[in-house]
Amino acid sequence: MSSPALCPKCGRETPSGARFCPGCGFDLFDRRPRLATGLLPANQLLNNRYLVEQKLAQGGQSAVYLVMDMRDGNSQRAVKEMSESNLGPSERDKAIRDFIREAEMLRQLRHPALAKVYDRFVDGQKHYLVMEYVRGHNLEDELIETGRPLEWQRVIAWGVALCDVLHYLHTQNPPIIYRDLKPANVMLQPDGAIKLIDFGIARWLRSTQSHDTAQLGTDGYAPIEQYTARSETRSDLYALGASLYHLLTGRVPESAPMRMAGSALTPIREINPSVPEPVQQVVLRALSVQARDRFAGAPQLREALEWAGAGDRQVGEHVRVTTGAARATRMAGSGPPVHLTAIGRTTAQSLAPRLHVWPLRLDAGFMEPNEAAELRLEIANRGGGQLAGRTETNMHCLTVEPAALHPGVAALNVTIDTSGLLAGPYTCHIAVRTNGGDQIIPVRFIVRSPMPGAGTPAPYAR
Repeated sequence: MSSPALCPKCGRETPSGARFCPGCGFDLFDRRPRLATGLLPANQLLNNRYLVEQKLAQGGQSAVYLVMDMRDGNSQRAVKEMSESNLGPSERDKAIRDFIREAEMLRQLRHPALAKVYDRFVDGQKHYLVMEYVRGHNLEDELIETGRPLEWQRVIAWGVALCDVLHYLHTQNPPIIYRDLKPANVMLQPDGAIKLIDFGIARWLRSTQSHDTAQLGTDGYAPIEQYTARSETRSDLYALGASLYHLLTGRVPESAPMRMAGSALTPIREINPSVPEPVQQVVLRALSVQARDRFAGAPQLREALEWAGAGDRQVGEHVRVTTGAARATRMAGSGPPVHLTAIGRTTAQSLAPRLHVWPLRLDAGFMEPNEAAELRLEIANRGGGQLAGRTETNMHCLTVEPAALHPGVAALNVTIDTSGLLAGPYTCHIAVRTNGGDQIIPVRFIVRSPMPGAGTPAPYAR
């Protein structure tokens, strides 16, 4: 009788035919070492199909890369890499199950305001999800870039569009609760339409399931019932109300537990008097602490938002832009498309340059000592005329090319060089200063400790 197979990494007995070790998650078919999340270099080929171009984002649970699909006409895709760092065996199993569940959930959905999912695979002992690459930036970055509360007409239009998406999710069989609606998870595309992204903690609402598997969400956006792991469809309406509040005021609303403890929610019009009273009433009702006091469903909230904006032509125009029905036209010398239905721009304003930088933050993740990494910033003129200026950095380890901006520059190449840096986290800054405004971009990375025997780099002042 043959002896049982043992995992070469942890020595645990593995079931016959199993691909992954039940103890440490080691890929028994692929013996290559597992890299930390977010360290895939440019030009690496994943799954013999997806060519990595650059890293787009990184968080605690995953990293997202822009890739080229070599089998589908060199189409650009976004690939999400699952993080398994600092996870025990049971936590790793759950993380993998959740990752697969997200892929299965998204593959079933077809809505113009949801990013499509194309594929799921394992490569180098890491799990990956292939998604539609959504161009643009999220609503939180739009708020940061603008530097003040956003026009209420735009916010209402986004709210109407998000009601449509939530209604679609809530009417699936079984219903899907998103559970983490916030401006950072809503992408604003160049044509003005929006897309909801990141379904990492969404769940199916099953009649036999009395509560969530975990209490998840984001403080300020999560309703009180989500803290006790009992979310429902009206929980998403609270999160939508909190998102609208944030965009209208520039502030995240007080968290639900703080409000339950007696902390009052500051009225919107005390912060931004330009918001009409009916709009404030609708958003505050969506933010009711008790679910029974909110709107019955997404259609009712949409109807209330449309009522609040009734009579304002700009709201109706912007709804058409948000739902992707409006056409964009390119004005001579203006760079990216400018919408005919854009709000609040006079002819005189449209002639002035307006700087647009994306993304508004860069994260290189973990870096080795004496390593160089290259990142990219997109530069555009959202106004008229010609954009010109310069770039500055506050640390010698950070360089930007070109240093001088002129109308033909569409991107900045950012290089981080860790030579001489001590191990630890770093936050640097890039200043883009132009005749169309200034933008400060934080750049974050972590230098790993050198391997034993590799020598210690010379100190560098942080």
